[in-house]
Amino acid sequence: MLYHLHCFSLVIFLSNVILGQNKPIALIGRILLTDHSIQNGTLLIINEHIAAVGDRITIPRESIVVHTKGIILPGLIDLHNHLMYNIFPRWKPNQEFGSRYDWQQKPIYQILIQAPQKALLQAGLECQMQLYAEIKAITQGATSVIGGLRKPCNQGLARNLDDDPTLGQILYNVFPLQMTEKALYEAKQALSANGTLLIHLAEGSPDDAPSAREFIMLESRDLLKPGVSIIHGVALQDEHFRLMANASVGFVWSLRSNLELYGYTANIEAALRNHVTVAIAPDWSPTGSDGLLSELNYAATWNTIFQRPLFDDQMLLAMATVNPAKLIHQDQRLGALKEGYLADVLVLRESNNDPFWTATHSTPEDVMLVLINGEPIYGDPKMMQNFFDTEQLESLEICGVEKSIHFNSQTSFHQTQKLLKNALRRSSRTLAPLSECGN
Repeated sequence: MLYHLHCFSLVIFLSNVILGQNKPIALIGRILLTDHSIQNGTLLIINEHIAAVGDRITIPRESIVVHTKGIILPGLIDLHNHLMYNIFPRWKPNQEFGSRYDWQQKPIYQILIQAPQKALLQAGLECQMQLYAEIKAITQGATSVIGGLRKPCNQGLARNLDDDPTLGQILYNVFPLQMTEKALYEAKQALSANGTLLIHLAEGSPDDAPSAREFIMLESRDLLKPGVSIIHGVALQDEHFRLMANASVGFVWSLRSNLELYGYTANIEAALRNHVTVAIAPDWSPTGSDGLLSELNYAATWNTIFQRPLFDDQMLLAMATVNPAKLIHQDQRLGALKEGYLADVLVLRESNNDPFWTATHSTPEDVMLVLINGEPIYGDPKMMQNFFDTEQLESLEICGVEKSIHFNSQTSFHQTQKLLKNALRRSSRTLAPLSECGN
């Protein structure tokens, strides 16, 4: 099928030339769409948007053309994280807990995580903590994240969903049942204006009655309504997912963290059976996955323990792309490679003839290129050198594989890393690696 640039793309392209903005970028490789792939396709990016996608594209003469020899897919969308804690190494509790209120009160949690985190914040290192966490997310294929600090710390690396006014109101609440009446009113106002509310709820083992009861309390606060998505929900039963489906309430699943803390995960089978829109997310590094690629790997492996798997690779990838975009009402701008969408793009090394399998089984070492808002941010050195001179790039290592990152400011990854290492050492803690190799 023949695709050409539409008038919309041409107008943007001409305006870019006139204003001297970024050159168009043409990525050539196997393009992964929501339900199929284009074997030798072209993704054309003009400034911040996808201008065209297909197997035969007219490429403007001034374009930077990159033959990726990889799989081109949408950047992953993380709807559940706590970025300020992702500087800490994996915490391995020697027990399973009944609910989140149990482990939050344990002295070992206070010693290993809570107290050192507070010390770093008091030392004024919050922006360095956020930067390190955003880099960590990007190395795992995520282009959109949530759960960090508000400005001025999030100045243009990952797309910070809960602090991006261009995306409307996306509210993120860890303790929704503790909201003041004012905060509750503001949340309902946001929902009535097509905003979204992501809430942590029913985070405990399936037999923890207080955790399950939180669902009833949520109903009593009139928050079981469209635009709301529940995070965790380990204690929820089939009837709860049925009510969520009826109310168009979404669900964010964090498998690894659930299993490590509670020994169980949410009843994802009930969520899928009741046609609840499900997203997948890593939670945080101490007990979850380092990032979304690792969480996809973990979920793909977990899925194999069932005689009849609950989902296939295509469905699983949707949980990290189009589904989270739907939950935050951004599925006309994010989560897919379509003309007019924001150019948040991930390129992975092809390792299997099935591109959906590759997407759900790739490791951070396989990340070849990440673009956010049409800007190349991170990738293999040779790939990044298509866009920048070597001196404009900073080198880092992921499990023995060299990568390159580009900052729009004078920020230095290695300086940030050094500051955090020294500060954590004062609390007898070490800085978490960007990736747990082979884990």
